[in-house]
Amino acid sequence: MMKKNQELFESHSLEMKNLETLYIGGGTPSLWGERGATFLNERFKDYEISLSAEGEFTLEVNPGSWTREGIKEWQNFGINRFSLGIQSLRGDYLKLLDRVHSVEDVFETLEYFKEIQASFSVDFMLGLPWSHEKERNILEELEEILAYGPEHLSLYILTAKGGYPHKEFLPDEEFIENEYLKVARHLKDQGYLHYEVSNFSKPNKESLHNKRYWQSRSVASLGPSAVGFLATEQLRYKWKVTKAEYEEELLSEESFKLEKLYMGLRIDEGIFIKDHFSPREAERLEPLLHNWCKEGFSVFDRDNDHLKLTSHGFLILDGLVQQLFSIQNA
Repeated sequence: MMKKNQELFESHSLEMKNLETLYIGGGTPSLWGERGATFLNERFKDYEISLSAEGEFTLEVNPGSWTREGIKEWQNFGINRFSLGIQSLRGDYLKLLDRVHSVEDVFETLEYFKEIQASFSVDFMLGLPWSHEKERNILEELEEILAYGPEHLSLYILTAKGGYPHKEFLPDEEFIENEYLKVARHLKDQGYLHYEVSNFSKPNKESLHNKRYWQSRSVASLGPSAVGFLATEQLRYKWKVTKAEYEEELLSEESFKLEKLYMGLRIDEGIFIKDHFSPREAERLEPLLHNWCKEGFSVFDRDNDHLKLTSHGFLILDGLVQQLFSIQNA
């Protein structure tokens, strides 16, 4: 797979050498332990791939699926940030989410990463089944997590696929909206920045790797279903699940323009209207943007032509972007 990725890059006069960011995820890579870290280190040497001294290199870790020796070996490899798949601090919810770890595993994991003073992020779930009936106190769970000092939190709303057995017991949209906004307000009060739809961080602790996606910059990928993007070529490639092969998608100018608009509004950097709309379109946008600001969905700096969404706007991003597209295509 690495050879095929190298061939792809060479065909576009690109190379993957001194990495600024690296994210090892998709499944439970912490299970690889020492052997996995050693294997990857050898492969990187084979392909002359190095890690920048100032880079961000993240490993996903699930509670109950790691060892101290394995974590130390990953740190020796160059990992300097960890993403912990906590999800909830309640055992009944972990079972509903089909997680194999226990609440005890969760606290052991949080204790260890606080002990070694690691830079770490926590994944946390909203909108869980029976949240209303079970009177889930989400802020109480969150406060327990914050006591361990995570620099970053990713808060995801549970999206149930067709076969999920508890789908009919998910809370309604109003409950989920209130839960999302309640958590967003609490984290901002605690000094976290709501810098992306589902992500919060302490100042200067954003996920640099994921920001590359949201900024429509180039990202290499390896692994089943992994998706990479070559910005200069406007080429997206996705690896197949069972074969070391990928499918390519060449974005048209129009598709790339729309994608940059959508991605730009996902993050707190926002967009400059003139970069995405003609003067005539911008004029037609004025009543819409005025209404967004009035409703608390966005902040629009007219003097600097700068638009960014609030937490409430992030929550209904898809609908807001659809309104923009309708004006752009009118």
